[in-house]
Amino acid sequence: MKKKLLLLLSIGFIVISCNKNTLYDSHWIAVKSYPIPPETGNSIYDGITINFTKDKLIIGDVYDERNSDFNLKITGKKVFLNDTLWALIFAKYEDSLILDIGQDSRVKFIKLDQKNSIVEKSKLWNHRNWILSNNNFRRELFLTDSLFFDQPNTKLCIQKDLDNNQFISTVDKWKAININGNQLFVMTFNQMHDELYRIKSYVGDSIIKLESLKSPKTEQVFLKKRPYLSEKKRRQILGKIQNREWKTVQIIQIDTLGRGSGYWDDNLINQESLKNKNLSFKFSSDSTYDIYESGNSIENGTWELSLTGNEIILNFGLSPYDYLDLIKVSSDLLEIGNLKRFEPDNHNYGLAIELYYKIKLK
Repeated sequence: MKKKLLLLLSIGFIVISCNKNTLYDSHWIAVKSYPIPPETGNSIYDGITINFTKDKLIIGDVYDERNSDFNLKITGKKVFLNDTLWALIFAKYEDSLILDIGQDSRVKFIKLDQKNSIVEKSKLWNHRNWILSNNNFRRELFLTDSLFFDQPNTKLCIQKDLDNNQFISTVDKWKAININGNQLFVMTFNQMHDELYRIKSYVGDSIIKLESLKSPKTEQVFLKKRPYLSEKKRRQILGKIQNREWKTVQIIQIDTLGRGSGYWDDNLINQESLKNKNLSFKFSSDSTYDIYESGNSIENGTWELSLTGNEIILNFGLSPYDYLDLIKVSSDLLEIGNLKRFEPDNHNYGLAIELYYKIKLK
């Protein structure tokens, strides 16, 4: 009789345990999505956040401040939202959770626990120029204040490959966010890939040590401030480049980087004008600029010297094409580099050509 009673109590305990929400009061972020089965493609969940409460699941996105909450019930390995099966718990570890969501996605989540919380230093993000060092790959990040298209809570990021000294031809987004005391820095690369970092520590006010949430044990990542110019040095550079027409005297380098439709761009320049040294530039002290082709203005707008003094930024810097590298500056010589889209020629089937060029101007 005692054995039967103990067996019934054990079975009752197991049933209660299987229905108990052991994920209560936990925060998670999706870092990797896999298709099920592999050949079916994938549904991307990277950057999705989930917060388990006692009877609710709150789903959000690191790039969006809006959240959605659902009635939650966990039965065994089944997760129900509003009484509908949403996911199966494939595996659960101390700091990670793997869910099979729907019929086609296996998603790995990393726990955003209070043990990883640190004091926020939000004023650091007022600095715009950073160098991101990831193993042997270095990029300069221009963390602008401009909105990423029409997304109200996300800012635009321009990236430059410092190893090749060329801008990366994409417009990406970035955000610094606090989730359950975890300070996160998130951004996209080529708009297709999410880079998700947790801030581990600050070294003074100029270096941030990051942990890659996708590969926490293999990647050492640092953000380092790129120093700004002194006002005196800034005035010296402006005094050398303003209010004169700089004419092309030498082609140093022309690299073809890609091709694409040119119909959306009204400011495509003829390649021959570049190759024949017919382009000239004028940066006026009233913050306007002109690009001339054989003496005729073919592009104009506003310009400014970047805070680091390494670039001339055109039209508020909303595209990689708006950045002119200042390679050398003197009173009678200017050496610049620029990523630019040019008009298609007869060999490119109407496709605009993306070139990175370096030229000397006098």
